[in-house]
Amino acid sequence: MPLNFSIIESFIEKHREDMKNTAMTRQERYRILSELGTTLQTVLKDYEVFETELNTLVIETIDNTSSYEELRECHERAVAGVINFFLEEDTIVDVHDLFRIIRDKIAIKVLELVENEMVLQGFGKPPVDYVWAGLGSEGRDEQTMVTDQDNMLVYLEREDDFASRELREQCAQLLTEKGSPAHPDRMTPKQILDGYFEIFSQKTTDRLDEVGFDKCKGGVMPVNERWRGSDKDWRKRIEERITFDRGIFEPLDIIILTDARSVIGSKTILDSFMEYFFAMLTRNKHVMKDFIQSAVIMPSALTFFGGFKVEKEGENKDKFNIKVLGWSPLILSVRMLSLSNGIFATNTLRRIGILRERNIIKKEMESALMDAYFTFVRYRIINQINSRDENGRASNFLKPDMLGPDEQERLRRAMKSVEAFQKFIQETLLFGQPL
Repeated sequence: MPLNFSIIESFIEKHREDMKNTAMTRQERYRILSELGTTLQTVLKDYEVFETELNTLVIETIDNTSSYEELRECHERAVAGVINFFLEEDTIVDVHDLFRIIRDKIAIKVLELVENEMVLQGFGKPPVDYVWAGLGSEGRDEQTMVTDQDNMLVYLEREDDFASRELREQCAQLLTEKGSPAHPDRMTPKQILDGYFEIFSQKTTDRLDEVGFDKCKGGVMPVNERWRGSDKDWRKRIEERITFDRGIFEPLDIIILTDARSVIGSKTILDSFMEYFFAMLTRNKHVMKDFIQSAVIMPSALTFFGGFKVEKEGENKDKFNIKVLGWSPLILSVRMLSLSNGIFATNTLRRIGILRERNIIKKEMESALMDAYFTFVRYRIINQINSRDENGRASNFLKPDMLGPDEQERLRRAMKSVEAFQKFIQETLLFGQPL
């Protein structure tokens, strides 16, 4: 029986007349209330069993293992458990919360094990404080059944001689392989730090993949030089892109970065950098305007007459991509309106809530946006459970003809809410100017 308030609503509906009957004896009132108490105890007991199994079979195992194979088993067990929980409860926020707890635990354990590997191989423990942060759905606390790696790495700098011989030689070899011949004895502390964390990132990326966190197809991982560096490196990248429109960062990278959340390491490092980043971003009105424009022109899957734009041919014939034509326009639009108003929370529902708290949007719009969010994520989760492509990956393509009239109408309503929100942003932030 689901852990929600429907049992109370059903009880009230069933006993509505009894509750108005002032002639009932105390024994009759006791019998009816005992019925409610028994039902509640059953539901609460089921919930307690779930939490106990989660802790004993997953959380405690993660804490106590030093095996990547066992971590993968924990991850698979957790995904199966959350799927069952979702099918019973149908609650999106619990899916997000459970995966944040579980996957953060696994990621933290992987990083701890990698640090130990670095020591055993003669490279030593991390020579400076660092932070490993989540991006994308991981950063926003919006993970679902399928996950991949979206991470960044920021570390401090130091100037003293801290490196072992093994580390010096390995870092010199890395530079030489990149076309910059280097001698181990003439390496600067910065070169050695960069080399250490390149090795560290490669190991971590491989190990995360090993435990079930697929490598990001877009390369948003610290194994990619773009997504790792010292705090000074990161600030330089932001300045180059936002101020001078150059450097290794692309505009999309800036958008991705707005969702960063600390997973392990020094949260202070990330907080300091993000404060600098948001200040730079929101001060640059030209860049913000470009981002806002990109948000409001993202199309939905609705046609002019309220039908669904589906693929005309190919393997996804008669389907549409609910991520690209529903969920993404909502996420980006909420993000841009939030940033424009100095709201730096990362979670989409939290962003919507703060927009309402500050009276930037009305109650009706808040409700419509939240309903749209839950609608899109629900269908994405269902697809992840039921629909896989030929490589076994979850598909984002949805066939509207497979849905009942009420479900189709719910999707239309969600997309219309996003379109209305995009129009609202255009009118309030772009002053109704044509794009």
